[in-house]
Amino acid sequence: MTEALFVLYFVILVATLVIKTPIIKGPWLFLLRAFFPNWKFFHAVGYVPHLYARSAVQLASGEMPWSGWVLIYPRHLRRLSHLVHNPDTNIGLAQQNMVDHFWADLHDLPEGEDPRSLVSYKMMQRLVDQVLRAHDVNFTHRQFELRMVLDGRSDNVDTQVMMTSPVEVATC
Repeated sequence: MTEALFVLYFVILVATLVIKTPIIKGPWLFLLRAFFPNWKFFHAVGYVPHLYARSAVQLASGEMPWSGWVLIYPRHLRRLSHLVHNPDTNIGLAQQNMVDHFWADLHDLPEGEDPRSLVSYKMMQRLVDQVLRAHDVNFTHRQFELRMVLDGRSDNVDTQVMMTSPVEVATC
């Protein structure tokens, strides 16, 4: 009995690798995407999507001084206690997973189509608002960029901007 289940498992595994299935799309699917990592980063070593954002406060004179660009997912220090309890890194990994899904959605978007209609774009807006709110509670406008970064051993070797959002009024 155990051998039959073992063989059945491998038959199903081989079948899923051989049989091509259509990509399932739908707005309801985006609610479940956070639970499944985007495995496209394993296809090749190279550029990795990073999300940067900046904020501005509109002054009474109409001027908007902008902050510097902030990396949304900075690396956290590793500690031995993180092997047991590590909520900050876990939420960071989930947020980076959202950025990876956003990159995949932009990559699959037909040429000339507006990315603001994507559910993942709206999720990025909310993530950016949340992170910028922690830096400056009073900001009124935001802008974010998706950059493809080639990391070296100590610093960034190359950076290419994949998408820059328009200047938008903060919603939170």
